[in-house]
Amino acid sequence: MDKDLLEKARELLNRNLPSTTLSTVDKDYNVNVAVISVLEMIDDETILCARFGADRTYANLLSTRKGVFMVLTFDEFQTKEGIRVAVEMIGDETGGPHYQRMRDRLDQTRYKRFPLKNCLIFKITGILPISTLK
Repeated sequence: MDKDLLEKARELLNRNLPSTTLSTVDKDYNVNVAVISVLEMIDDETILCARFGADRTYANLLSTRKGVFMVLTFDEFQTKEGIRVAVEMIGDETGGPHYQRMRDRLDQTRYKRFPLKNCLIFKITGILPISTLK
């Protein structure tokens, strides 16, 4: 994968912005988009994600195992910047070091009062910028 896109993905995903979403589909191609703002790209291939809600997204992931994270930001001139990261769910943990890592991250947010249901583990399968227009 392109090194610049990997670094942009790491920078934006690890900021845990409220504009971060995870799009999924079910087996009948019904689309769902959830705001997912407690996550961490831990290396060039792996994203950990805290799940404390997003039941429809979770059901879709159990069915298809695939999704796309998107982070979109704007500067003071309304210039957009962002990243799209295609993923496949490879793990679903309710304990262990990854789970604790997400519990600790969740505890640093305004969502700390919610119980952490799962730590979802994703393999990155592709990265694209927000816009491919030249």
